[in-house]
Amino acid sequence: MKNVMRKVGRTIVAFLPVPACFLLQLIVIVVAEVVILFPTILQSMTGAVSTDEMMQVVSVQVMDNMMTLQIAAQVAMLVVFGLWYYLAYGRKKRPEEVQKPKGLHVVLIVAMGLVLQFGISSVLSLIQIAAPKALEQYNELMELAGLGEMSLPVMIAVSIMAPLSEEVLCRGVILRLAERVSPRFWVANVIQALAFGILHGNLVQGTYAFLLGLVLGYMYGKFRNIWLCMLLHAAMNLSSFVINPFYSMLPEISEGGMAAVFGVVLVISAALFAICFRPFIAGGSHKKEAL
Repeated sequence: MKNVMRKVGRTIVAFLPVPACFLLQLIVIVVAEVVILFPTILQSMTGAVSTDEMMQVVSVQVMDNMMTLQIAAQVAMLVVFGLWYYLAYGRKKRPEEVQKPKGLHVVLIVAMGLVLQFGISSVLSLIQIAAPKALEQYNELMELAGLGEMSLPVMIAVSIMAPLSEEVLCRGVILRLAERVSPRFWVANVIQALAFGILHGNLVQGTYAFLLGLVLGYMYGKFRNIWLCMLLHAAMNLSSFVINPFYSMLPEISEGGMAAVFGVVLVISAALFAICFRPFIAGGSHKKEAL
C-alpha cells in the first residue's frame, strides 16, 4: 500500500509543472497587457475615457497583440523550465551505453516531422469533410490564437519558441519527474505525453499532441538528447506552413475527390513515417540515468 501511495504521489508531482506553466503564462500575459494598455488605463483613471471605451480599446489591443503575448509567455516558459532542466538534469553526463545520434538520425527526424504534419492534417481534413461541426471549436480557437495566418511572429511562436519551451517542459522536466514513478520507461512516456496533450488546452490538439508526445518521449528516452526532440518538434510545426500551399497547387475538385486525396496522403504519410521510424527501433534501448 505504501508503495502504491508513493507512486501516486510521484505521478501527481510529475503533473505539477503543467498547472505551474499555465499560472506562469497567465502572470506574464497579464503583466504584458498592463504594460501595453497602461496609457489607456491611465486615461480611464483620469476620466479622459469612459469605462466602455476603455474596455473596447482593451479588447482591440489584446487581439492585435495576441501573438506578442504568446511569445512573451513562451520566453518565460523557456527561461523558467529551461533553467530547471539544466540545473537538475542538463549538466549530467549521458551514460556511455546510451546510443549516440548519427547524421542519418537527424535527417530521418526532419523527414518524420514533415510526414507527421501531413498525416495529422489529412486526418483533420477528413474529419472536417465528414463532420464539420466536430472541428468548429478547434477552428475558432486556432483563429482566435492568430494561428490561421502566416506572419513572422506566428512563425517564431510556432516554429521556434513552441519547440524550445514545450520540450524543456515536457521531455526535459516532466518526463524526468515521471521516471520516478516506475522503472518501466513506457509509464513515464505516457505520463509526459498526457501532460503534453493537456498543455494544449483543447481536445483536438490534445489528442494529436498526446500521440506526438509519445514519439518525442521515445526519442528522448533513446538518445537522452533534448535537442533532437526540439528538432523533431520544430520540423513538424514548421511543416504546417507548407500544407495550404501544397494543396492550393491541386486543381479544383469535388469534396469527395478531396477526401480521396486526403486519404491517399494519409496512407503515404503513415508508410513514410514507419520507414523513417524503423531505424530508431533497431539497436540500443532506453536507459534511465541516475536521478
